[in-house]
Amino acid sequence: MVYYEPSWRTRVRVATEIVLTHEERAELTRLVRSKRTSVRLALRARIVLLAASGRQNKDIAVEAGLDRRQVALWRERFISGGIDALRKDAPRSGRPAT
Repeated sequence: MVYYEPSWRTRVRVATEIVLTHEERAELTRLVRSKRTSVRLALRARIVLLAASGRQNKDIAVEAGLDRRQVALWRERFISGGIDALRKDAPRSGRPAT
């Protein structure tokens, strides 16, 4: 998250811009359209594609039916880890699944 200060009184949070390569855009589009992709992964890929098109987190959240914090989370995870980061869930606390 980047803070932009247009004047000394206001402080506006601006989401980090996502710039996709042609290959990344093609892979994300494939994930969104594939019937074999999990629903979670398809939604995450859709979030990144919408973010790369210049949409704000709040607008993406309304369209996807999510909270804007979830959209911000997946935007940041993609920026830090690429498409592989979308495929992984964060570790959960508690006893491991057996």
